[in-house]
Amino acid sequence: MNRTLGWALLLLLSPLATAQTLRAGMAGGGDGVRQQADLAMLQGYRALLAQIAAQSGIHFELAAYPPQRLDQLFQLARLDVEVGVNPGWRSLSPVAGFYTLPIGELEFVLCRAPVARGEARNGRLGVPAGLRYPQLDSLFLSRQWQRQDAADEAELLDQLRLGKVQAVVLERGRAEYWSGAAASVGCQPGESAGSVPVMLRLHPQYRGLLPRLNQAIQALGNQGKLRPLFHSGK
Repeated sequence: MNRTLGWALLLLLSPLATAQTLRAGMAGGGDGVRQQADLAMLQGYRALLAQIAAQSGIHFELAAYPPQRLDQLFQLARLDVEVGVNPGWRSLSPVAGFYTLPIGELEFVLCRAPVARGEARNGRLGVPAGLRYPQLDSLFLSRQWQRQDAADEAELLDQLRLGKVQAVVLERGRAEYWSGAAASVGCQPGESAGSVPVMLRLHPQYRGLLPRLNQAIQALGNQGKLRPLFHSGK
């Protein structure tokens, strides 16, 4: 009886038993006009996480953080979940994490300087550091474009504005935002750089929640409730 009671206490004290609400983060966290660009994606992810919570009973508190800060918080176990990430983007992280089924796809496009500067088809292409877009690999290998890494979206847009790069890679919805409500930034969306599946990345201490989350994501996918939350350009 004592042994049974001991196991019951251990289960009650374990992370999986008490983790009804997980701390979640997404890349963003800009200031000023960039904060507005983050808002649509933040709302979309919150809506999706609410649907996953309804299916799984696992709830999320979501906030936006600068990309480098996001991974640091995850490594320190101060974030339980990273939202909207592709495993290839975190291949060098010392904390690998565990990935759910895809929760959607993000389409990326080349966003160019204003038309007045011409439609350059080669030169320097600004890309977020650490992120890989398979559709662009051949362009870099052929030297049609020279890759130039930037720490975050703010730096990418500054490089474009100052003419240090001829184009940058942005998620389609954000590129459209910068060419619309914030047209003064000078970002004109162009051809697709490909689509990338994104997932929830669980901290290792919560790997036991993976089956429940995958079951919820699969159910939402079967109901057709994933794609409308993301910009696909289709």
